[in-house]
Amino acid sequence: MGSPDLLECAFTYGLRTGYGKMRKLAWIFLLMIFASPAGSREAGTAHGFFEDAVEAMGGEAFLNVWDVVSEGNYFQYDRYGASSPLIKFRDYTKLPDKSRNELGNREKELTITVFNLETDEGWILEGQEETRDATPEEMREFHKLAKHSLDNIFRSRYKDPANRLFHIGPGEGREFNLERVKLIDPENDEVTVYFDRMTKLPAKIDYNQVGERGVRQRVTIEYSQWHWIQGIRSSLRTDTYVNGQRSSQSHILAIEYNTGLPDSFFSKPVLPE
Repeated sequence: MGSPDLLECAFTYGLRTGYGKMRKLAWIFLLMIFASPAGSREAGTAHGFFEDAVEAMGGEAFLNVWDVVSEGNYFQYDRYGASSPLIKFRDYTKLPDKSRNELGNREKELTITVFNLETDEGWILEGQEETRDATPEEMREFHKLAKHSLDNIFRSRYKDPANRLFHIGPGEGREFNLERVKLIDPENDEVTVYFDRMTKLPAKIDYNQVGERGVRQRVTIEYSQWHWIQGIRSSLRTDTYVNGQRSSQSHILAIEYNTGLPDSFFSKPVLPE
């Protein structure tokens, strides 16, 4: 921003030379403020962290992914930090808006969750129960998950000119080796992305959400165990925390990109025979 001295000079000059000149000078001064090199450098620096991360994750190979199939093990944690038994999962994603997740250790006891944001539909099949439509709250929850997913943030959201980027410097304490960038969209949704200074990869993201009882929560998702698969650097372990307490953990054991998943795969699921 400009100094108070410059503001005082501008308005003093305007009073001496007339309203027209004062208005002209005020416009020039505002243009100097909002087109300042410091603001441009700040946005450029923040944008650069995303560009470097995309390159570190495979560049064009990462950007040209259109579907992902993965399987592995999933754990949930209670408020005391105790883990559930191992739960197998299989996940199918067609970017940017279709998802099918199968969770469970036996085929006839699977919980199958399908969301298709292109048609704004969702279905849930739990074991041998009838398939039901996702509730409005479940649809909103998936919208939030998709919006804050690593895939959508790094493939589209950071490049959207409607969103603002701010470099807020290194983390604190043990996270001093991480650089932080905040993304804010027109709805004032804020996501902070932490970049590893050495590898350039995203180490974690965090954002706020409103929980079931209307309580504001801080969600943190950490990414680790990166491996090259089909020319794409992939995180095979994800840890999710709510208000600093671990809520879930997933380990990918196999992953494949660009398998050609048909749209019909994201239709309403049916009971297994």
